[in-house]
Amino acid sequence: MSENRTGMKKERCDTLVQEWEVMSWERNPQPDDEGVKNARAAVEKDPENAELWMELGLAYANLGYYREATECYSHAISINPFDWRFYRHRAHRFISCNLFQDGAADFTIATRLNPKDWNCWYHLGLAYFLLEDYEHALEAYKTCYSLNKTLDDLCACTDWYWMTLKRLGRDEEAQALIDKVEPWMGKDLGEMDGLGYFNRIMVYKGINPPESLRPQAGDDNKALRIVTQGFGLANYYHIIGEEEKSVAMLKEVIETAAASRWYSAFGCLAAHVDVKRRGIQI
Repeated sequence: MSENRTGMKKERCDTLVQEWEVMSWERNPQPDDEGVKNARAAVEKDPENAELWMELGLAYANLGYYREATECYSHAISINPFDWRFYRHRAHRFISCNLFQDGAADFTIATRLNPKDWNCWYHLGLAYFLLEDYEHALEAYKTCYSLNKTLDDLCACTDWYWMTLKRLGRDEEAQALIDKVEPWMGKDLGEMDGLGYFNRIMVYKGINPPESLRPQAGDDNKALRIVTQGFGLANYYHIIGEEEKSVAMLKEVIETAAASRWYSAFGCLAAHVDVKRRGIQI
């Protein structure tokens, strides 16, 4: 078999590694964390237990060791490939590592194994949104919306569903969607759950000014709020034609995330995608 057919030319391999290998082969030193140590010890005692591998992955992910977490979930899948949870968790961490296509693939498998899980459909939509595949994102969000059980679910799904419809130019459907979210709903939402999405929807509806999404003085979660709310605000400015404000907000999201622990937040990932899509220089 020729080198061309096997694709093993050194020049080609070097190029692939340099340009397309998103995650390097290097790994971080093991964290000095009791949760990881205990989970690792449990796995070493019972290495054929898929649940324990998942627990180790969750321990790593909680510390931001996302590559290590995906490897643990892969171990779990190799032991029990029919448990949807392992695909769901690995997909989350694939997205954290900018491997959006891999995340979409795993979330797709998870939805086949458990078609009633809201979380899987919601994040499948996100994966497609980050891939700029808005038609597939729309289908995922339609299903996700039909599975809403709480106000938090409603607001989170409505926000990304609305952005997807707007990118597809389906403005009437987008307006009808946010019309279903009423101002009184905000009082029943948690601060770090659906309330942030609710506040964005109130801006989309024209009830609150865009500036209301900015963190207030003394906000203990200023960095997180900038990263999570900032993308929605930047996107809204873009929709209404205020490009200078949109670009400035995208830059602020990326710079804030880079200087904090929120570099893998969905808002930051989406901001990076939009900067590239719109040809913005950072």
